[in-house]
Amino acid sequence: MTAGTLFIVIAVLVLFLGLLAIRLHVGFSLMLAGMVGIVLMRGTDAAVSTAANQPFSTAADYSLTIIPLFILMGVFAVRAQLAQAGFDLASRVLRRFPGGAAVASLSGSGLFAAVTGSSVATVATMARVSTDAIVKAGHGIRLAAGVVCAGGTLGVLIPPSIVLVLYGVVTDESIGELLLAGLGPGLLTVLTYAATIVLMVLARRKRKARAAVQEEKEPATVGGSSTAGGSSTADGTPATADEQTPQAKLDLSGVLLLGVIFLVSIGSIYLGLATANEAASFGAMAAFVILLIRTRPPRWLRAIKESVTEAVGLTAMTFLLMFGAGVFTYFLALSGASTAVVDAVIAADLDPYVVLVLCLLLLLPLGMFLDGISMILVAAPLLHPILVGYGFEGIWLGVLIVKVAEMALITPPVGMNAFVYSGSVPEAGLGRIFRGIVPFIIADLVVVALLILVPDIVTFIPELSSAQ
Repeated sequence: MTAGTLFIVIAVLVLFLGLLAIRLHVGFSLMLAGMVGIVLMRGTDAAVSTAANQPFSTAADYSLTIIPLFILMGVFAVRAQLAQAGFDLASRVLRRFPGGAAVASLSGSGLFAAVTGSSVATVATMARVSTDAIVKAGHGIRLAAGVVCAGGTLGVLIPPSIVLVLYGVVTDESIGELLLAGLGPGLLTVLTYAATIVLMVLARRKRKARAAVQEEKEPATVGGSSTAGGSSTADGTPATADEQTPQAKLDLSGVLLLGVIFLVSIGSIYLGLATANEAASFGAMAAFVILLIRTRPPRWLRAIKESVTEAVGLTAMTFLLMFGAGVFTYFLALSGASTAVVDAVIAADLDPYVVLVLCLLLLLPLGMFLDGISMILVAAPLLHPILVGYGFEGIWLGVLIVKVAEMALITPPVGMNAFVYSGSVPEAGLGRIFRGIVPFIIADLVVVALLILVPDIVTFIPELSSAQ
């Protein structure tokens, strides 16, 4: 790559960051920056031709039909109150556990993230609702911030995951196997997050108990109790609202129907009865039928119209990101930058795991500017060939890269989810938000380390399945 080409690449990257700084949509920022680069490299005609052809060449891929189908399936399920049924069940089951309200909110964020495919959109939507529920249950806003920001990242691994689908599209990996591979790491992440919440709540209770004992020793203390006016648990600690709030009405049929949709879509992939695209259509049809069953006939038309409108909006947002990333990636290929980076890394002849860690670390700064979908569309075409060239298995790499890409959204100093949460809950303050996020970052590091040390966590379900 010549000095002139290098200057153009740097200028285009600066332009891209500048467009993001003025809050232009990421898809348009990628497209405009890529077009400027193509103009500088090949002229206006080439840029216009690329902008005209890229949307068709991107959208014409048959495998992409899975995206609107999975989105429609999720929207139908939400409109049929199936996600609410799952959340209510989690609230009831976890009510007596330390931090039960926070763990239930975590499950709600995970369900919403799986529907939208966007961590940022999940945080923006769930921030106020989840924060109010967690604070009302007697926990601090710092815990609420950590739960909401980290919970938004769950949808990238637990199928149906739009981000894993896009990774499969841009890297030519099996989408069905990627979706199945996300199950183990997704559940591991949920359990690790839940354990983190329980430990945080227990530590907070222990600090309060110590403070209460200290107050009893003070001469000014009267009555020997620091919990006047409130109930207490068997161990003498103040009872939280988790243990005092009325039980939510359970919708067991909704929970069972949610399981039916999961089995129809993901189960058919596992058994080899359908391809990923076919399974998505089966899931969407099942969710549509369930919506009709659970909606009164006079409201059928309105429910369908609202569901389709929402699904079209989410699909359009996803494809806009793809179009912009397609133009930008074409510019990088045209300039030779992507090939130069791949060749330079492979020629360095470093230890494979050193290269893996360095590539994963490169994703963290991207979380300052891009959401998960955008990161995968920009970074996966570059990182995948480098790491496959070092002998790593493609499906395992896909899950690991997607996991770290979403982790970047909650990593200080500029984790995007933290700033989105701050905009929705301004009284939290960025300082408290980041302090609440830190324990979940530690949990993520533990999960990533386990995925690297024990690859079978990712690969054992796809290997057992008959996925096409």
